[in-house]
Amino acid sequence: MPTRRQLLLTTAAMGMAGVGALSGCSREAPAELEEGDVLRMRVWSEAAASAYEDSLAEFTERTGLEVELEVLTWEDYWAQLPLDIAAESLPDVLWMNTANFAQAQAGGHLLEIGEVAKGLASEWEDVATDLYRLEDGLWGVPQIWEHSILVAHEGLVAAAEGDASALSFDPEASSDPLRDLARALTVDGGGLHPGQDGFDPGGRVTYGFSAHPDRTAVLGPFIAGQGGSWQDEEGTMSFASEEGIAAVQYLADLAADHLAPSGTETVGDPALCRNLFLQGKLGLLQTGTYDLHTLTEEIGGDFEWGIHPVVAGPEGARPLAHAIAAVGIEPRDEDRTPAVAELLRWLGEADGQRPLAENRLGIPAHRDLRKAWVESWSDAGLDLSELEVPKDVAHPETGDRSAIATGRALKVIAGVFRGDATAEEALPEAQQAARDAMS
Repeated sequence: MPTRRQLLLTTAAMGMAGVGALSGCSREAPAELEEGDVLRMRVWSEAAASAYEDSLAEFTERTGLEVELEVLTWEDYWAQLPLDIAAESLPDVLWMNTANFAQAQAGGHLLEIGEVAKGLASEWEDVATDLYRLEDGLWGVPQIWEHSILVAHEGLVAAAEGDASALSFDPEASSDPLRDLARALTVDGGGLHPGQDGFDPGGRVTYGFSAHPDRTAVLGPFIAGQGGSWQDEEGTMSFASEEGIAAVQYLADLAADHLAPSGTETVGDPALCRNLFLQGKLGLLQTGTYDLHTLTEEIGGDFEWGIHPVVAGPEGARPLAHAIAAVGIEPRDEDRTPAVAELLRWLGEADGQRPLAENRLGIPAHRDLRKAWVESWSDAGLDLSELEVPKDVAHPETGDRSAIATGRALKVIAGVFRGDATAEEALPEAQQAARDAMS
C-alpha cells in the first residue's frame, strides 16, 4: 500500500477559476471540493514526495484545496496502476514516464491539458514538454527531466594530453578523436597502450571509454549521432537500420580493441563502468544527469571530474532526454475537474516546482528555475553553469509495452558486446523481438 502524506486544509476555498478545455468545464466553474474531500496525487520517489510537501502546502494555502500525497516504490507503482484502472480508483494526478504515457493516453484515462498549460507551456523546456505531446494535444505537465552527458576524469585526460570537451566518433574512419583519446587513456601495468607490443589487456590499470550496452547513456546517443533512431515516427522499432548497425558495432569494437572495459564483463555487470570511474580507473564515462548525485557523493575530493557534451557522431551530439510529467486523470465526476486542473496548473508554475529544483531532483522543467537549480548544485560543490540545454536529442522509447520491447532487444544486443554475433547479425533479430513484444 502507498504511504500517505496528508497536507491539511489551512484556508477556506478561494473559488479560483477552473480550466475550460477539460471535459467541457467552464472557466467560471469554481475550483473546490465537497467538504472533507481531497485531491490525490501519486509519485514513485520518496525524495520527491518530501519536496512536494512544501509545494503542496503552499498550494493549499492559496486555493483551499487539500492534497493527499501517495508514495509507492517503482515496482509497486506500475503494478498498482492497472489494478486502479480496473477498479476505477486512480488518483487525480499521477507521475508519468514516457514509456507508459502512450498506453495511458490511448486508454482514455488522461485529461488533455492544453487549456491548463495555456500561457504556461511556453515557460517549460521544450525538450521535456514535447515528450508529452500526442495527437495534437498536450497530456502532461513536465516536472523534471534528464539527459545524457559525458563525464571525464580530468586528471587522466590531462595526463593523456587530451580534450574531452568536444569528442566525436566516425565508424567509417580508421580512427577518430574518441578512439585516439580512449587509446591514450588505456594503460596496462607496464605503461603500455592498446596496439603496442606487449600490451596486456588483463593488466589494465586505467580504461578509456564506457562502451557498454546502456540504452539511455550510450546506445541511444550513438545511434542517433550516427543518424539512426530507436523508433520511427510511427513508433515502430527501427534501430536495425544501417546507421544503427554501424553505431552498435563501433561500440562493441571499442571493447574488443581494449579501448573500453570488456564487453562480457559490462554485460554481466551493468554498473561496472560507473564503478571504475568512481574508483578513478576510467577516463571517460558517458552517463546521464541522473548520476550527478552518485558522482558527487562517491568521488568527493578524490579527483577532479568535469561534465561535457556526449560524444558526437556524423549527425552531431544527440543526448537522450527523458522527462517525468504530472498527468491528470479524467474524473468520473465532472464537478471535480476544475480542482484537478488547478492542481495541474500549480505543478506547472515555477513556485509549484521550486522545491524539486532546490533539492536537485532532476533538471527543472520550468526555465525560470534553472538558476535556482544551478545554485543548489553549486552549494553542493558542483558547477553546472556551463551545462546547456541540448538542442537536438535522441528520444526514449514510447508506446504500449515499449519498455518491455527495449528490454528484449537489449538481451540480444548484449551478444554483440560479448562477441557472440556481429551487429549486422544481431540487430535485425533484436528489432524483431522488440516489434513482437509491442504487437
